Amino acid sequence: MLKKAYDISALTPTQRKNMDSSPLQISLNRRGTQGDNLIEPIPNYHGRISDSIYEGSNNTSIVLGRDRPGEVGSGYGNETGAGTIDIVVGRVSNDIQPSRFNKQSTKKDSLFVDPNLAKDASRIYISQKTDADANFALKPGGTGSSKGKAAIVIKSDAVRIIGREGVKIVSRVDSKNSHGGKIITIPPIELIANNNPKNLSPLTRQNPLDKALKDIIKRVDELNSYVDNFITAQMLFNGSTMEHEHPSPALMGLGSAAAFDPFLINDGKTPFSPSLCIAGMKSFGSHSIAKKDGIVTKLQLALSDINSAESFGVNHAGSNNVKAT
Repeated sequence: MLKKAYDISALTPTQRKNMDSSPLQISLNRRGTQGDNLIEPIPNYHGRISDSIYEGSNNTSIVLGRDRPGEVGSGYGNETGAGTIDIVVGRVSNDIQPSRFNKQSTKKDSLFVDPNLAKDASRIYISQKTDADANFALKPGGTGSSKGKAAIVIKSDAVRIIGREGVKIVSRVDSKNSHGGKIITIPPIELIANNNPKNLSPLTRQNPLDKALKDIIKRVDELNSYVDNFITAQMLFNGSTMEHEHPSPALMGLGSAAAFDPFLINDGKTPFSPSLCIAGMKSFGSHSIAKKDGIVTKLQLALSDINSAESFGVNHAGSNNVKAT
């Protein structure tokens, strides 16, 4: 949902009266045309005595002070080493109320607002000591929550980080943190969508994945060769079995009795087995199909190796521009 291009509904009664009573030429010069001043509702910021506040005329401010994620007493504002720069555009942007009607005095009283990390439109929060995750309601994830440490937080409706010559997100570039504490582990980099770390999983590194894919493809190809060799041997065995004949004492005895020739009947050998011949022919057909399928599989494996496991492959999952350790 987008805001109105020009909305002065939250102006104070005095501002409305001045707008209405001003001459047309002056009124037009207060509507922001061609860079002119623009009168719009701006909340009153509740600053602290120790803060240095630089405010623009259109709900923009820079506050130099100490850690303060909310009301005056919040955060580490009462501690040393908690210097903070809070850059804000659009305080309580979706609910600006510079004043509020007082039923007792029947007048409008000025309202003052504290930093509102949920409702303020855009913010860059730079602090020497703060609870970054808790302040902005971020889930700990695998990294955990940063507590009482230096942090920079950027929040808005849309955040873009643009590097003309590259963008790097790097963790643990120093051996100690800003408090002098030794950093023992390698801090991870986590991308958490919807502020929900429930299904947080490690990113896949493409080079090891390519190696694993190539190894799997090689093993499948070897298995395909083993199966092909087995089918070839089985076909030879089945052919020999179909044509197999062996001496038959019964036939040799009949031949000898009839004409004194043991090889008179079928050379004294057993005849082919019809059932074995039928089974063998069926087996030949199945094996022939399997061998053709095996050849096709080998070709497909070779294509998969090129297309999926090589950096130049059309189906290669690795990015040429985004890399991770």
